[in-house]
Amino acid sequence: MAKPVLYQFPVSHYCEKVRWALDHKHLQYETRNLLPLFHMPVAFRRTRQNKVPILKLDGRYVANSATILQTLEERFPSAPSFYPEDEQALAEALDWEAYADREIGPHLRRTAYFHIIDDSRLMFEILTQGQSAIGRMAFRTSQTVVIRAMKEGMGINERGYERSLERLTAALDHLDNRLGDGAGYLVGNRFSVADLAVAALLGPLAQPPEAPFQLPGEQPQAMKDFLAAFEGRPTLDWVREIYRKHRC
Repeated sequence: MAKPVLYQFPVSHYCEKVRWALDHKHLQYETRNLLPLFHMPVAFRRTRQNKVPILKLDGRYVANSATILQTLEERFPSAPSFYPEDEQALAEALDWEAYADREIGPHLRRTAYFHIIDDSRLMFEILTQGQSAIGRMAFRTSQTVVIRAMKEGMGINERGYERSLERLTAALDHLDNRLGDGAGYLVGNRFSVADLAVAALLGPLAQPPEAPFQLPGEQPQAMKDFLAAFEGRPTLDWVREIYRKHRC
């Protein structure tokens, strides 16, 4: 079998979700690091949509992190599995994954970018990670256009920030209530897709050292303050513990 190929942005927590799933199943895979905006024709040509992650597996292209994880589980069901065997537990785990995709992923992305997107040096280093010298040069000449497109496409503005901060805070409150009693896992007594999805999508907030992507260089003070505002949350301690135990 040819190695799976992951088309990704290294910074993306949705791509981290897929990387973690691939690593959990001990699969050897290749990555194709794409540049924002430049990635759109690459993605559309393969999947008729313009978002990453995209996984090439067995000669076909699969988009959307939840669909990719389902595909991996079907293709490699025992390598090891991250889906519970019990039907009720599986439904609960998939509900947690959908909750993370909806209530954490887009809102953490918007609130975090709000604090760093105007730092041109930092954004250049974040968005060109893993690129060749030619790719970095191409991005530098178009960075202003890319940043403008990101702001418009993701609603990165004062109103969007406030709305997403409210949603993110509510999600963390919900998880704190679930995890505050010292629960090791979200569903049952073993690691599942629920833990993988929630931990991966909260990774940029918890900043576990095991995460493959780390913010390069010094963070703006606004970003430091944003991260500090969530410190002490039981959920973030749980994310770090899940990474420590299961992100090998």
